[in-house]
Amino acid sequence: MAQKFLFTIFMCLLASLVFSNSYGQFLKKEKVYTLEKNEYVAHEENSLGLYQNELGYVVVTADIKDFSRSYHIKGKKYGPFNRRELSKPVFNYANWGFIDSKDETSYVIYKGKELGIHETPYYPVGLKIKGDSWAYVLINQAEGTTEVVINGKKHGPYTTLLNYHLNDNGKRWAITYSNKPNEHYILFDDGRTVGPYKEVIDFQFLEPNRWILTAEPKDSPTKILSNGKKVKQIIVETSNGLVGTYEKRLLTNSNYDCDNLIARGANYGLNVIKDQKIFYLANDELYGPHEELVQQVDMGKRYNRFNFVVGKDRRFYIKGEKGFSNNVEMFAVSDSRKNVAIVKRGRSGADSLVLNDKYFKGTFDKVAYVKFAAKSEEWCVLSKGKDGYYLHFSNREKQGPYNIDDSRGVPQILLGKDSKHWAMTYQDAQSKQLKLLVDGQERKEKFIGSVAITSEGDKEYFSWFSLEGKTIFLNKLMLQ
Repeated sequence: MAQKFLFTIFMCLLASLVFSNSYGQFLKKEKVYTLEKNEYVAHEENSLGLYQNELGYVVVTADIKDFSRSYHIKGKKYGPFNRRELSKPVFNYANWGFIDSKDETSYVIYKGKELGIHETPYYPVGLKIKGDSWAYVLINQAEGTTEVVINGKKHGPYTTLLNYHLNDNGKRWAITYSNKPNEHYILFDDGRTVGPYKEVIDFQFLEPNRWILTAEPKDSPTKILSNGKKVKQIIVETSNGLVGTYEKRLLTNSNYDCDNLIARGANYGLNVIKDQKIFYLANDELYGPHEELVQQVDMGKRYNRFNFVVGKDRRFYIKGEKGFSNNVEMFAVSDSRKNVAIVKRGRSGADSLVLNDKYFKGTFDKVAYVKFAAKSEEWCVLSKGKDGYYLHFSNREKQGPYNIDDSRGVPQILLGKDSKHWAMTYQDAQSKQLKLLVDGQERKEKFIGSVAITSEGDKEYFSWFSLEGKTIFLNKLMLQ
């Protein structure tokens, strides 16, 4: 009987340490690492610190005594390292890696393995990971040349390396380089090369197997306009060939930048200038002319799914065709693209929210943004009233006010599958303390880093780091 009683006490203690019932939800606390005497979380050192997504987490700690840092990934410690200038660790849904150094020796770590060990004068930088592919740049500091290492194979050396690209699944790559002034080329994974160009402005991969670039041609003549003024030209080219030739500058608007390409999924779009008139080029089609530059572009992943706002009357366009609304201050489109939420700024100071230009959802004080949940048609609005910020949900629930310090912008809300579960971090304007709200409740742990949605099988969690004493914990709140 006594043994049964002790076993019951033990199980209760274990449950309180690992899971706690918070408002009907389970909180799982995972110990990441206990800081040693001279260690701290490196969240202010070279923008390092805490990272997480569906893969898991990366925690970087620093030792202030020997000026070193270590990486904590999936329960294992890597380090110490002491490179002075470095980049953030990289990880996607399946793989992870980082580049760092111990004195004169640099290491490229990928999924816990040493992919590259380089001694001075060789200096690796810029690790990229897409799918199961990886790439980084290897600088020869003695020769002043660079190579690109892709999946273990070196390409180059190049006198000038502009950029290198992996497509989303990592199966294709491209390198933009130059070995002579004003001669830029792009080398592809199949050995094919395009160019030369005087300047490559931008290059992007498109799904499923395409690419797009903007460039200044090597021998393109300067265009003489009808008023006698001269302007340089650029081209837009895709894997299917030349799309068109356009002017590099808009003489009536010095703010125009020809480097404004947006690419997502199978779609691309950019403002272009033709005969000094503004057009929007999207998926090889010209829309316009417009009296002003197109703004607030939203690109879907599926082909020809895009929206934008343009003009003095702020007209909303769907797929390049004139839409059903004007006076659009901002908008958001659901992931399914079945619904669009439009915010219109009223003269009285109150903003209106309209769904699909049919369903009036109410007026709010100054709206900061509207956002849809990732896997539903439910939405949330953040607005600023006289006494602070408020959250308004599609189920008519209202939360707030919150005394948010917005000097560096407003915080973004993180929504679960629907608006039932949400999380937000912000700095209190008065106390300057960092606060974490989860489903309307303020967490009392010493919160550090950011909050994310993570997955384990078919379960989803809000997860965040906390520092309790000298121990870093990863907290996971199951979304039921």
